[in-house]
Amino acid sequence: MSKKYKVHPILLGEAQVGCILDVFWSLTPDTSKVKVPIFAFLIEGGPDPIIIDAGMRSAERAVEIHKLGPHWMPETMSLETQLAKIGVTSEEITTCILTHLHYDHAGGCEKLPKARIVLQRSELAAAATPMGPRHLDIGSRELFYDRKDVAAMVDTLWDRVELIEGDVELFPGIDCIHYPDSHTPGSQCVYVNTTDGVVGLVGDMVRKVDLNVKKAVPPGLYYDLEQMQRAMRDIAIRGDIIYPAHDPLVMEEDKEKRLAALSPGKPWP
Repeated sequence: MSKKYKVHPILLGEAQVGCILDVFWSLTPDTSKVKVPIFAFLIEGGPDPIIIDAGMRSAERAVEIHKLGPHWMPETMSLETQLAKIGVTSEEITTCILTHLHYDHAGGCEKLPKARIVLQRSELAAAATPMGPRHLDIGSRELFYDRKDVAAMVDTLWDRVELIEGDVELFPGIDCIHYPDSHTPGSQCVYVNTTDGVVGLVGDMVRKVDLNVKKAVPPGLYYDLEQMQRAMRDIAIRGDIIYPAHDPLVMEEDKEKRLAALSPGKPWP
């Protein structure tokens, strides 16, 4: 019988972003900006703690390098402080699974001294040689990949980097599912068997469950629209509960309300 794990959201920062990121081609009249969380997720229940994503390198780089709006990463949202709230240290984590390599997901890997770092081979290739226009005002030529994060992957962290190709059951009850050319070329989601059902840790594949999954409206940043639509359906089929990396509902204290809001329901035809 498969293991039953527990998933803890970890708040590693906040960012001010436009609501147009919630809808593909920015097809929304909502041009407002909102403050969103930057989540990682700690999984307990195996021999050692596992972390999904690792936050950003610094709030300042997000603004200076990627020309984005305000970001925040106070000490209370540091990786060490957030792990301590759960009773875990960074040295205890032996596996870090990256959903993708964007700056707000891969920046804290060097703070995990004993963790192997698991990501899709195609994602590292895309991050190393992004095809962004040189004069892009927002996102920069790097398309939200931080060169320091990428450099660390192929240098100081290289001995601990584990590149996978396609779908992999990494542990009993923990599956990495690759969605090529979706949010990024090598994005993957992590599906975790818990007592509440299968939790989908989807990175930025989903921004809002109600809009992107239940209503089948893909989010704003993607590489191939058809691939993204197929991914939304597959996420709805695989996951009983969906935890996006930037949705405040993930921290809703009322469990019944949280599960209802983040349940994908029956996928569309």
